[in-house]
Amino acid sequence: MAELRDMYDEVAPPSPQVLAEGRARLLTATREDGRRSVRPRRYRGLLAVALTGTVATATAAGAVAIMAQGSDVGGPREIQQVSARDVLTRAAAVARMEPELKPRPDQYLFTRSQDTWGPGAVTPGKPKGQRTRQVWERADGSVPGLLRTSCWRRPASTCDTPLVNEDAPKNQPVPAPGSYLWTVRELPKLLKLWGDQLNAPAPSPSTDPSIEAWSAPHDLVHQGYLPPRLRAQVFEFLADVPGVRVDENATDPLGRPGIALSKDNRNLRQELIFDRRTYRFLGSRDLPLGPRAKITDWTEQPEGAGFELARTILEVKVVDRLPT
Repeated sequence: MAELRDMYDEVAPPSPQVLAEGRARLLTATREDGRRSVRPRRYRGLLAVALTGTVATATAAGAVAIMAQGSDVGGPREIQQVSARDVLTRAAAVARMEPELKPRPDQYLFTRSQDTWGPGAVTPGKPKGQRTRQVWERADGSVPGLLRTSCWRRPASTCDTPLVNEDAPKNQPVPAPGSYLWTVRELPKLLKLWGDQLNAPAPSPSTDPSIEAWSAPHDLVHQGYLPPRLRAQVFEFLADVPGVRVDENATDPLGRPGIALSKDNRNLRQELIFDRRTYRFLGSRDLPLGPRAKITDWTEQPEGAGFELARTILEVKVVDRLPT
């Protein structure tokens, strides 16, 4: 026992991220009611899809046809459907397992992410550009934040850009619209509003309410940090949006295997990417559907649309002040 106690003291405890991923893997191995199955199951459902499935066809309902092997030796092979709802429901459950950051109004949320753009963002071996973004945002939005990235043409140096909302009035209320604390307070109302718009009759035959119902929450998840409980609510809301495509053979900007859920917004395909094994949210990607930019130098991010842009979050934490 003494040796075991010494070993315990010498080994560092696992990080919250490792614990969350372990819980996620356990979740995928259990039934929907959370209980272990004591009998051999004929099919392993979404877990088998995540480990061995191959994408066949993305349907308008957002389902992917997967061949699943029966547990009986020599048993028949049958088609199983993996839907966007399945992925988003599990992603919501995984999100709720993550620890929540709770900044004070006078503290800052620090987010480190990586942007990748150009054909190489989705096509290995093609030209691409990338840079790391560091963002400090005041929790209540009462003072400007800061964006720090590598300088164009001088990648070894960093350049700082103040994050100022020039459209905001001088005497705007606190928390400021768009800030972290404002989003935490208003997101449940926004989800209800988007849900009402989704369920209401379309104002015209050419209007698709599901596009806005996907686009607005997508941008919210794409842009910054949301508390796990609210991110889970967003995923559960998106599970009810019709016409979401599923691509189980996607990769995130870091090359990690994932499941991409996407919907077309006019000339832009907006994707959310989840880990193929744990269903943890990895990042997002925008793919142009119209004419693509004809650019040979991808070291600088082009202005406007017409090129692939992917983003993945690398780190989020709470800090007391802006960097000097």
